[in-house]
Amino acid sequence: MLWIVCATFALAAVAAEDNLFRIGLSGKRGMLAVAPDGGRLLFTTDSLAHGLRVLDLHTGKIDVIQAEAGRFWEMPNWSHDGKQVVAISTAVRNGYHIVGDMQVILIDPATWRHRTITVGEGVKNLPFFSADGNRVYYFKGVKRESGKTPASRFDLYSIDLATGQERQLTHEKFYLAGRGDDDGDSIIFSATPNAAKSMKDAFGKESRNALFHLQAGKLNPIAVDQRNGVFDFYKPQRDKKGNLHFIAAKERSGGGHFLWFLVRSGPDGSKPMTLTELPISMGFGIARRTGEIWVMDRAGDEIVFRRLDGLAAN
Repeated sequence: MLWIVCATFALAAVAAEDNLFRIGLSGKRGMLAVAPDGGRLLFTTDSLAHGLRVLDLHTGKIDVIQAEAGRFWEMPNWSHDGKQVVAISTAVRNGYHIVGDMQVILIDPATWRHRTITVGEGVKNLPFFSADGNRVYYFKGVKRESGKTPASRFDLYSIDLATGQERQLTHEKFYLAGRGDDDGDSIIFSATPNAAKSMKDAFGKESRNALFHLQAGKLNPIAVDQRNGVFDFYKPQRDKKGNLHFIAAKERSGGGHFLWFLVRSGPDGSKPMTLTELPISMGFGIARRTGEIWVMDRAGDEIVFRRLDGLAAN
């Protein structure tokens, strides 16, 4: 497979405050991934014009990573050693994503050269690395012709980076799937069960988003303790002690839209505690080596990146 060079161009340094970077971009949604050493942060927003960007967390400098013409790079994730990045390259036509024309790509973060590691049609989402960096996992779904979401029937696949061999790991046809994490022993991820395999949470409500644990081919839900009112679990990541960090919802005391929080629990979902409130559709990332936790937040309409005071286990 060929490595293809894509250019970058630098922007002026962002405004930095204590544990906070203001980047001068507005948006309602976004994704981020923090390098294991805590030095750089990759991010996208809900604007195609913003593209994939990398923020230097030491200097505040931002580089825009230029994808190929007619493509948008999104859903980035770092390898555990920080030497590789995996992302999704999505076709764009007339200012819109082309659902079904999506490929998984490997990016060298030293040069931003890339190569494509998947082929064929299909909806491909949210790739992440195995702990040893020898495999990439991603979710493959089917484009919908009607309905609330552009795709459904997602399952987890792996790609051996040495041989290119692809393997299907689950057969659940999830309605939606979320980001995953591999610690070398097992995989965790979030997903929405399909109607045929719906689940009830501790409140007796149908679980819209649950955490799952995959080990030795066996898939089981993670029973998060819900006694503090949390529900709907997204985007899990583990720290070095195996503690879970994920986004969860809580009901407002007076009703209305749910509140969203970054939550930490034990490896089995026990003793969850809220770390910070987040806007809906914003993410977080953990620097694996340093334990620093960065969240994507908003100040008015502006997107900001905020480092939490506490550290994850590292």
